[in-house]
Amino acid sequence: MGKLLITLYMLMLLAGLYGQGMPQPSYHLEKPSGPQVDSILASVNGEPISLLDVIYESSYSEARLYAVYSSSDIFQEIQKLRKRILDEIIDRKLILLEYNANKPFEVPRQYVENLIDELAMNFGCTNRAELVDKAKEAGTTVEELRKKANIQVITQIMISNYIYTVVNLTPREIHEYYKKNIKEFSSAPQIRLQLLLIRHDREDFERIKTELTEAFKKPDGKIFTGMVRLYSSGPGAMRGGDLGWIECTELRPEFAKAVKGRKTGEIVGPINTDEGVYFLRINERKDAVKANFSKMIPEIKEKIEGERRKKAYDAYIAKLRKKSVIRYFF
Repeated sequence: MGKLLITLYMLMLLAGLYGQGMPQPSYHLEKPSGPQVDSILASVNGEPISLLDVIYESSYSEARLYAVYSSSDIFQEIQKLRKRILDEIIDRKLILLEYNANKPFEVPRQYVENLIDELAMNFGCTNRAELVDKAKEAGTTVEELRKKANIQVITQIMISNYIYTVVNLTPREIHEYYKKNIKEFSSAPQIRLQLLLIRHDREDFERIKTELTEAFKKPDGKIFTGMVRLYSSGPGAMRGGDLGWIECTELRPEFAKAVKGRKTGEIVGPINTDEGVYFLRINERKDAVKANFSKMIPEIKEKIEGERRKKAYDAYIAKLRKKSVIRYFF
């Protein structure tokens, strides 16, 4: 199981290296031996998409949901997230099928190699030999990662060449958009948390809860990260429980109350909930930011361009869907 989680993390990093703002291509591992719980959720022209394919891409976002929703709502929210990810995977498969049907360009080898190099750096590898070892440890190979990087490059070039439109904006358009959407360009206070969960049904629940409460009296980040990897039943344990940036107003009530007024580096907990006991480490904080039109012009332009490109993307995908056979099995 540990090797599978490492592999998922490697593939998620690969997915995020290129093409900010647009969906990334899906990734597949060889089917493991032995009994599997891996349902087929959909198919595109007969090619299946499994639950595992979706989880490869949804796992990090699922981890963040645990800081926002209570146990009574989390299952429904995860279902919504996985449905959205499934549709994104379908869309990317359609783009890849379109490429394979026409082969409108050759994939630049250097783009693929650059992507592999960035993956290596993200894992602290100083050379390809170290990446080979890291891949082997995760149950995959550099050649397999290269194939996935090749798909990544194809998808992004197809999007750039055939979907994105040139957007010419006037100063008036920019200012009117700003006035209409001023709240979007202001940000609420944000917090970056690490999360450790000990579930109530764990056999040694009381002992671990007591030991962690004592250990966390000294707010040491390295110790907290180690304890997450060792004991946590919560999301993102392999990443040390890092949930990324979350607006403070989005935190579930128990968490918001616990971290209120606490400083960066502090550890709070135990926090009792229906599903178990949580410990949280406050990694960083960001203050609220008020919008300033002159400073926000580049961001406003990017926002408008993104919306127009998304409209063009949706029209392109709708066209591809009409000439494809897509089936859902749930």
